[in-house]
Amino acid sequence: MEFYHLRSFVVVAQTGNLTLAAKQLYTTPPAVSAHIKALEEELQVPLFVRTSKGMKLTEKGELLLKKAQKTLDSAFDLVNAAASSQDEIVGTFRLALNQKPAQLEIPRLIENLLESTPGITLQIHPMSTGKTIEAIRSEEMDGGFVYGEVPSDFVSVKVKSQKITTIAPFGFHSDTPLEKSHWITMGYYCPFDDFLKMKLGDDINAITSSDDDATRLELVRSGLGLSFYELEDAKEHAQNNQITIIPDLDFEAELYFIVPKNKANSPIAKAVMQEICAIWEMA
Repeated sequence: MEFYHLRSFVVVAQTGNLTLAAKQLYTTPPAVSAHIKALEEELQVPLFVRTSKGMKLTEKGELLLKKAQKTLDSAFDLVNAAASSQDEIVGTFRLALNQKPAQLEIPRLIENLLESTPGITLQIHPMSTGKTIEAIRSEEMDGGFVYGEVPSDFVSVKVKSQKITTIAPFGFHSDTPLEKSHWITMGYYCPFDDFLKMKLGDDINAITSSDDDATRLELVRSGLGLSFYELEDAKEHAQNNQITIIPDLDFEAELYFIVPKNKANSPIAKAVMQEICAIWEMA
């Protein structure tokens, strides 16, 4: 069994697309397809089915994906354990973001890693706090940025305090108390929802929820209700007369970078953590 076959299998599973996988692997779609075919023949099981939306894992493929990822991780760990310098650290770090890349200094992080540890490749995945924690625990992600209290099975560094405000439809003027207004909450374990209940009580009139910022913005713009939003982005949309800012409930949410405790001392995680600390001027 060739490791590059496993690598192609994992990347196709992550992207769901042969072309996107080929770009990440710096090869061609036919080559990736050949890797998958060879692996399927060796294992004697179909790993994917082709659909109109791309490559979808079969039930057996789902079971084998985690084992393939663990095998690749073990191989990278072996290489990195033998590495004597930063230049020799090799591997991929799957990074979950809960803000825009520029707000988290991700372009700078990539540049710094290219200079200090060029063998590390970042895979970036937009994801909410709750989904990030779940994805790291299930080993689908290696680390990420989250709001609120950090669970005990993670190592964390505080990145910044993020100002959060309330957004409402443009021109919003209502005599209805905020606790009686329609709310679009975040859902899926988001500390913003906890703060909302702390301020207005448990009986929030939540008409729907979404952990996607763009979706919540669109619903607010459509006049459906109010929602929490990061202040910098809210100001930008308010200047364009898309929404109205209501400062009554403004608060600050602590933003952290986290990695699982059981992998915090791996060379790749340590290198990424070191660069994040340097960017945000932490000792």
